[in-house]
Amino acid sequence: MCQHSPPGSDRFGRFLREQIDRELDSLRTVRENTESGSGDVLPHLSLFRGFRECELKSRLLRMHLRCGTGEGPCDTIGAVFPPEDERGCLTRALLGLPYSDRPGYLPRWRP
Repeated sequence: MCQHSPPGSDRFGRFLREQIDRELDSLRTVRENTESGSGDVLPHLSLFRGFRECELKSRLLRMHLRCGTGEGPCDTIGAVFPPEDERGCLTRALLGLPYSDRPGYLPRWRP
């Protein structure tokens, strides 16, 4: 889970973190299968890219974790969503787009 959660509920942040964690678990499983020679094998470059993409998403989420609370980087430029939308800022909303077809994604989180 994220280290510094904004006050109150951050369902969208938790949802995003869970999706990234699921991707990481899948990548680890594929890497283990690749190393052991069992199951599906992805090229090393695809695995490396997958881990790097998860790292990018995690860093962006961490950077924008406090957006929408008045203490985030986007709050100072006025680029936030209303608190009831739970998105925080456009960056967080865009991070959620790849997961919009997954259970738990709420339509109000769509940018």
